[in-house]
Amino acid sequence: MFEVAHGGAGVIPANSAAHPPGPRLNLFALYLATLVMRSAAFAGVAVMQHVLYPDPRDAFWKGLLFTVFPLAEVLTVGYYGARCDRIGRKRTLVFAHAITAAAVFLFIPAIGFGTPGPLAPYLVAGMFVLFGMGAAAKVSSTLTMVNDLSGRTNRAQRMALFDIVTFAGFAGGFGAGFFALVVWGVAPTAILAVGGVGVLASVGIVLVVVRETPFTPEPERSTWDLLRSVIRDPAIVRLLPVYIPVLALYGYAISFAEQLFIGRGGPPVGSDPEILIAASLGGPLILAMIAASRMSDRARLRKPFMAVGLLCFGGLAILLSLAERSTGGIDVPQLASRWPLIVFLSAGAGAFPPAALAYLGDIAHRDVSGTTFGVYSVVFGSGLIVGPILGGTLTVVLGAAAFLVIAVSLIGISAGGLLLLKEPDLHPRASLLGREAG
Repeated sequence: MFEVAHGGAGVIPANSAAHPPGPRLNLFALYLATLVMRSAAFAGVAVMQHVLYPDPRDAFWKGLLFTVFPLAEVLTVGYYGARCDRIGRKRTLVFAHAITAAAVFLFIPAIGFGTPGPLAPYLVAGMFVLFGMGAAAKVSSTLTMVNDLSGRTNRAQRMALFDIVTFAGFAGGFGAGFFALVVWGVAPTAILAVGGVGVLASVGIVLVVVRETPFTPEPERSTWDLLRSVIRDPAIVRLLPVYIPVLALYGYAISFAEQLFIGRGGPPVGSDPEILIAASLGGPLILAMIAASRMSDRARLRKPFMAVGLLCFGGLAILLSLAERSTGGIDVPQLASRWPLIVFLSAGAGAFPPAALAYLGDIAHRDVSGTTFGVYSVVFGSGLIVGPILGGTLTVVLGAAAFLVIAVSLIGISAGGLLLLKEPDLHPRASLLGREAG
C-alpha cells in the first residue's frame, strides 16, 4: 500500500514514519487561506443579505433564498469528501476556493449592479448553489488535510484552530461587509469586487504554498462505495446520536445570533447591550476552545470535554431561547443582564467542538478520512437548517416552554449516546476498504 507524497511527485510507503516537509508551514497556509477566503466570501454574503429583500415583509422569501446555500452544501459535501479520498485533497481544495471566487464575482451582475431586478433572486439562487458547493468542498478538504497533519498529541488543538479561524473569517467578513455598506456607504458592487479579489488571493495561497498531504488514493472506488463504507462503520454510527442533537442546537444558536446582531438590517452590533452579549459569547468560547483542546490532547481524552461542552451548550441554547419574545424579536436588555451566565456557559460550550472533531479524526480510517469528514459535514449542515426551525420558529409559535422541552430532550439523547462511546485507541485504525475487501 502506498500513499501519494506532497505535490503528487512520488509515493511513500503507507506504513512509513516519514513526515512531509514543513507540516507546520502547510497548516499555517491552510489556516491563512481559510481566513482570507471566509472573510472575503462572507463580506459578499453580508452585501447580498442587505441588498435583496430589504423589506421586513419579505422575510419569508429572503429566508427561502438564503436556505439555498446550506442546502447546496449539505447535498454535495458527501461527494467532495469522497473526492478527497479518490483523487486528492489539494485538488478539491483548489476547486473550493476557485468556485467560491467565481460565485462572489457573479453576485455583481446578479444584483443588477446595485439595483436588483425581477430576475435577481433566481440569479442569486444559482450563485448560492455555487457558493454552497464551494463551502462543501472547502470544509471536507480542509478538515481532512488538518487531520492528515495531526496526531493524538495535537489533533484537538489543530481542529480548534480551524474552528477559530473559520469563526473569525465568518464574523469578521460579515461585520466588515455590513459596516462598509451601512456605515461607510461603500457601493455593494465595490464590496463584492473586493471580496472576489480576496477569494482569488486565497486561491493563490492554496496553489503556491499549500502542499498535498500523504494519502492513499482510491480512484477505482466509486463515491457511493466510499460513502456506504463510512456510513456502515459501527464507530461512526455510534457517533450520530451524539452529534446530531448538538448540531441542531448549534444551528439554533447561529440563527439566534444572526437575528440579534444583523437581523435588523443595520450594523452588526449597534448598542452597548449587544456589544456586551457579543463579548460574553465570543470571548469565553474562543479562549475555552484553546484551553480545552490543549488539555484534551495532553490527557489523551475526548469524552469528558465533549460531556462538559454538551451540557453547557444545551444550557446556553435554553438561555438564549428564554430571551425570545412570543411576538417575535429578542429582549436584548434581559439577555444582557444575564451576561455572567452567558460567559460561564460559553466557556463550557467551547470544550465540545475541538474534542468532537478530534474524536472523529481519531476513529477515522485513513483510507476514507475524507469521506468521513464529508459525512460529518452533512450532519453539521443539516443542523444549520433544522436548528432554526426547532428553535426560532417553535419558540415564536408555541412559546419558550416548547423549545425548553425540545432542548432538554436533545441534550438527553446526546448524553445517552456519549455514555456508549469508548475513548479512541491510541493507534490509528486499520484500512476500512482493505478490511471489507478481505
